[in-house]
Amino acid sequence: MNNTFNLTRFGWYFKKHTIDHGRTYLISLAVAIGIVFVGLGLTGLIGTGWLSQGYQYGMYLFLIWLGGSIFTSTIFSDLGDRKKATLPLTLPVSALERFLVAWLYTCPIFLLVATCCFFGVDALVLSMSHSRIIQNPNKMLDLLSIETPGAFALVMFAVFQIVCFWGAIYFNSLHFIKTAFVFFIVFLGASLINKIVMWLISGGSFSSNSLFFQSDIYVNGNSYGLTLGSGPYIVNWAIFGLIIVLLLTSTFYKLKEKQV
Repeated sequence: MNNTFNLTRFGWYFKKHTIDHGRTYLISLAVAIGIVFVGLGLTGLIGTGWLSQGYQYGMYLFLIWLGGSIFTSTIFSDLGDRKKATLPLTLPVSALERFLVAWLYTCPIFLLVATCCFFGVDALVLSMSHSRIIQNPNKMLDLLSIETPGAFALVMFAVFQIVCFWGAIYFNSLHFIKTAFVFFIVFLGASLINKIVMWLISGGSFSSNSLFFQSDIYVNGNSYGLTLGSGPYIVNWAIFGLIIVLLLTSTFYKLKEKQV
């Protein structure tokens, strides 16, 4: 039997994880969906009854970004407590199988279930409400619209999920709070480094709306664009991609180091 990954053993562990934590996950999901229902209902059932696409989009982002981040931050919570960690760490499963089950629950499964539940609640609220603004009838959220892009929501969800996934295994308590603190410190540090680099390159006043290597330089009242090559956004995504790979790798090996 392969000690790194075995499909039968993986299936057994996935089933056990579901049985052990399924009830807690369902209760947490019910609370999150309840908050979304209240958020949509207060606007859709009170006042004009108009639910704009932007408001629905904001509630959807709230659910998958904040809800997903908090959920992901707790996925390895048992391993941070020596008493609770004894049983999970003595199970006959590999670190890779443990890693994959946790990732499946916090990323694709959570995203699928949360999205389905959101649209179910959205449809329910829309069926109960009726916009009194004739020229703006209520419509269900469209994630294919330019104003409410589903791709952006998914990309940022993946980024937050991976960062919180890393924090879940590296911190033993207050996972979400500590991860959020580290995330903002690193973000501010990266922004500061970017400003310093741009200042050294330009030698003058500048403004930048990109995190890395892009700036508008102002010299004698004239504006000049300064970028790294012809695709600064490609550089940004390449850097983020590298960070994601490093975080996933770091998470896996940290999980592998966990012992009773």
